[in-house]
Amino acid sequence: MKHYTFILLLFFMITHFFGKTQELSEGYWKGELKLQENNILSFIFTVDKNQRITIQNAEERILLKESIKENDSLQYYFSSFPNYLIFKINSKKRISGFFVNPDRKINQARLAFNAKYYGDNEPTYLGKNDTLLDAKWEVYFNSNSEDKFPSIGKFKQEKSKLTGTFLTESGDFRFLSGSFKKNKLILFSFDGAHVFLFTATLKNDTLKGEFFSGSHYQTNWIGYKNEAFELENPDSLTYMVKDTFAFNFKTTNDDEYTYPNEALKNKVVIIQILGTWCPNCLDETVFYKELYKEYNHLGLEIIAIAYETPESFDGKVKRINRYIENKEIEYPILVGGNASKKECSEDFHMLNDITSFPTSIFINKEGKVIKIHTGFNGPGTGKIYTDYKKKTKNLIERLLKE
Repeated sequence: MKHYTFILLLFFMITHFFGKTQELSEGYWKGELKLQENNILSFIFTVDKNQRITIQNAEERILLKESIKENDSLQYYFSSFPNYLIFKINSKKRISGFFVNPDRKINQARLAFNAKYYGDNEPTYLGKNDTLLDAKWEVYFNSNSEDKFPSIGKFKQEKSKLTGTFLTESGDFRFLSGSFKKNKLILFSFDGAHVFLFTATLKNDTLKGEFFSGSHYQTNWIGYKNEAFELENPDSLTYMVKDTFAFNFKTTNDDEYTYPNEALKNKVVIIQILGTWCPNCLDETVFYKELYKEYNHLGLEIIAIAYETPESFDGKVKRINRYIENKEIEYPILVGGNASKKECSEDFHMLNDITSFPTSIFINKEGKVIKIHTGFNGPGTGKIYTDYKKKTKNLIERLLKE
């Protein structure tokens, strides 16, 4: 009898212990993703009482809503992308596993992930620094090559805490956060699609460093303070080379959709070329939801075409429907081809080239293309974003009155 009681007690203790380890400790955690060799991307996230994870990228907050228990692991899914975190709870203060991107090649699809618990105290950046990075920086990625591409670095520094972004001619790198200590810069972003790490050293007012995107891409970059530096106008990169703008794609219900059509006659129309895998496209979609709500009843229509990574039509539809549902999008999204700028350019052969996802075509009531905007600089760019929103609303209001 004593032996039987001991076995029951031991069984209770084991099951009680393992039951507890399946719950994440509430509060702040510091996560790490292993990129190439010894390069580590660090980020901060919180766990609430409902076991929801929220990742912090500067001012941005990314809630991982879906979680699944599978054997001894937990899977947390990003609402906007098909990617997920899968990990085991090793103890109250440690977890380990992988960040998985199912659209990547097999050897690039998984990044080692681990995290340490910090409790109620957010990991902070302490100390002072005599050199301030608050300025406009003329930046070149792949700087040692003829294929170098320009960018603008915009940073905000508080002691040694650093936030900011890089603007390019095809959009921005979204919300970046990190530190600047002893002339060493670290910036990172982890939003479910981007896995970005920037490192650099400041010497004689010049930043020199490296940029890592996951485990599959690495290049160098260089930056100089230059308040006068500007990029090419994003309204000038793509333009009409034929007289007629027209297309034909499938709806998510497998019906034919042709533009132009009678339903859009005497309407102001925005054609949005996007990918549900594209964070800049997501930022633009959030803004277009706002435009649609404000101006649709006055005659604005938005038609989106999504170029997706799954090869099958059904796979593309699944991604698009998930995007529509999660982001509560009211305007239609058609099914484009594969996630390829080349393929997209062939579909829109009346344009010189599609150089970026997203690209937007603005059309007046007479069916005339009046502007084509390449890329999108989102809320991580601050005033640039708010100025563009104001400028676009002014354009829509003018076109609606014509």
